[in-house]
Amino acid sequence: MAKPRPREQTYEFTDKPSYREWLIETVRAALPDGLELAASNYARSTASSYWLIKGYDEHQQVYWVTLRVATHRLWLQNAHQIEVLWEEPGTFGDLFNAVSDSLHPIAVQEAKFRLSPLDIAVLNLLITLEHHKLIWFIRMIPDIARAHKDKLFDLTTDFLDCQLLLGDRNNANNLLLPIDVPAFQKKLATFFGENLLFSQFTKHSLLKLLPTNQWIQPMLDEQGNDGEWEDEIRDAYGQDFVDLCHRELKHQEKIYKKTT
Repeated sequence: MAKPRPREQTYEFTDKPSYREWLIETVRAALPDGLELAASNYARSTASSYWLIKGYDEHQQVYWVTLRVATHRLWLQNAHQIEVLWEEPGTFGDLFNAVSDSLHPIAVQEAKFRLSPLDIAVLNLLITLEHHKLIWFIRMIPDIARAHKDKLFDLTTDFLDCQLLLGDRNNANNLLLPIDVPAFQKKLATFFGENLLFSQFTKHSLLKLLPTNQWIQPMLDEQGNDGEWEDEIRDAYGQDFVDLCHRELKHQEKIYKKTT
């Protein structure tokens, strides 16, 4: 079982601009030569923060690293990121040392990832779906859903055993369509572990998977993205999956056209 999350301990100061500025400057200063800070996001209820780091290899090809800074361990097992535990938020000297020590060359080599053409296409699909208020859900087993991150959840096993559904972001009663495309579900698990998706618990043991747009957009801009997704998705997951996505996109357009 994962160590219980410190819900009883609040960190109200973490929302203050001065704290965020110190946090950003500390993480940036601790980065090794050759790495730069590309984006960040912050948990609402805890002192957890997530950092997108950019680097270039010897061929000037871009790669990415996810860094997590938090007071407690991540509930996701086999996530592809570097984790720094910061037991006393606000002690920036300790944070500098922890980040600097954690981003050693071997750790960066193991944690870095690149976006393939298929990765870029899947990210474009996620963005296109979200623009039509469509997102992906997984239905978790009830005891893990009730635990709300107090139980470990393995991305290589538990995630793939969950039912995958395509649904309406604002109202799952409008649409909650089961999807059986294991290779696509595995890709979502990878993105979740790299913080390209973030989660929200909802009713009936559902977990929303929402694109981390403040990360995805600069990544796609960096890689010269053209916004296309159909060809790569078709080659990887089949024409039926492409047709399903188009059908639901058109369905959403009709629903929300009626309500506007």
